[in-house]
Amino acid sequence: MWWFDEDARGSGRRRFQPFAGGPDRPGLTDVPAGPARGLAVSDRGTVAVALGGDGRATTVHTGPRVGTARTVARIDGHATLPGITPTGGLLALAGPDAVSVLTGEGAAAAVLPGGGAGRLWSLGFAPGEDGDELLLVRECEDRYVLVTWRPATGPAVHDWCSFDTDITAGREPDGWSVLVRQDCHGRSALHRADLTARTLTPAPTPPGTLLDAATRPGGDLHCLWTSTGRPPRLCSTRNTPLPVLPTAADRVPGTHRDVWTPGADGPVHTLLSLPDDARGPVPAVFLVHGGPADHDRDAYDGVVHSLVASGFAVARVNYRGSTGYGPRWRRAFGAGVGLTQVEDLASVRADLVARRLVRADAVGLWGTSWGGYLVLLALGTRPGLWQAGVAVKPVAGCAAAHRTTTPALRALDERLFGGTPAQVPERYARSSPMATRTRGGPPRRWPR
Repeated sequence: MWWFDEDARGSGRRRFQPFAGGPDRPGLTDVPAGPARGLAVSDRGTVAVALGGDGRATTVHTGPRVGTARTVARIDGHATLPGITPTGGLLALAGPDAVSVLTGEGAAAAVLPGGGAGRLWSLGFAPGEDGDELLLVRECEDRYVLVTWRPATGPAVHDWCSFDTDITAGREPDGWSVLVRQDCHGRSALHRADLTARTLTPAPTPPGTLLDAATRPGGDLHCLWTSTGRPPRLCSTRNTPLPVLPTAADRVPGTHRDVWTPGADGPVHTLLSLPDDARGPVPAVFLVHGGPADHDRDAYDGVVHSLVASGFAVARVNYRGSTGYGPRWRRAFGAGVGLTQVEDLASVRADLVARRLVRADAVGLWGTSWGGYLVLLALGTRPGLWQAGVAVKPVAGCAAAHRTTTPALRALDERLFGGTPAQVPERYARSSPMATRTRGGPPRRWPR
């Protein structure tokens, strides 16, 4: 078992411990402490660690487990380490504009560009039919396409294996097919892609969210599955008996449904949970997800369980910028960063009130991180719509957050706002909750 042993500032080192027990040990020795940017361990025991350094630099260290580390690469900019080949001979390093393949000595074996050709994500290495292979996903206009790279042949774009919403993938044990999980409208779907036959076959899974899936010997597919009304459980496509997980009671209170609200860039999807005894409008809590590149799923959530059992409706809105609805939805920030998302929250609130599902005088907001930021922004820009707000670890000043946050989040800010606070100060100011204190009224006391 591996973990990152960090201090209060997020700087630390990798350590591991055998499952059988015993003392924990350092993954590599002579590695300086730094922010975590990836860990990969080969089948032969080669450990690769990526750490942040001064400024935005990233360093990569390799060596035998518990052995002395060698620094094999230093990259100017934020990068992550998504994988290593089973033999330890190649590493993948994902930066903002490209995925680089490095040899064990740090030399560049290939550079796969993103940027103008569409964003590129690395899913790590896996043994393929003809040797080690790197799996990737490329965003091509309004599709997500599976890409593979091999040392002997270079990249191959599998245009026939494309999807209109986000995907992730992993190699199957047979060596020539890939198991693809698609996130679509708050739910998951599985597909088997045969790279030799160029076929895509749906895998039978129940509606809801697949937290993990793997094909077992003989072709049996095992899944870790959940839905809003069902805590996580293990499933088998061949009805193989699997362990029962120690989760909440199987009966989850409430009724759970989808609501689609018309919007400027298309309908806004909400996962709505209502108390069992609802006989008209009820008080409601909007659970606002973080990200923004994330989405609320049809999955069990203990907070939803508790709120619905206490008589509240719960609305989980996949506002513009969320994943699971295609590239255009992720890029739709027409009203401005944060303001676009608040516009969607307000539209869904009005829709639910008009349908007499929630009370107009009893609607609250609750979010963490980016979700907490949206809570503050919604309270400040549209104060008459909400009676309460809970903002956990929020951003209140966008420019201040840019100065003090991590390099990865700083790069995200610059992509969302189109530049730094020095370059586009008015955009940062307009989207900052603190600025709403001066818009049309006396200062408010913000929720903690």
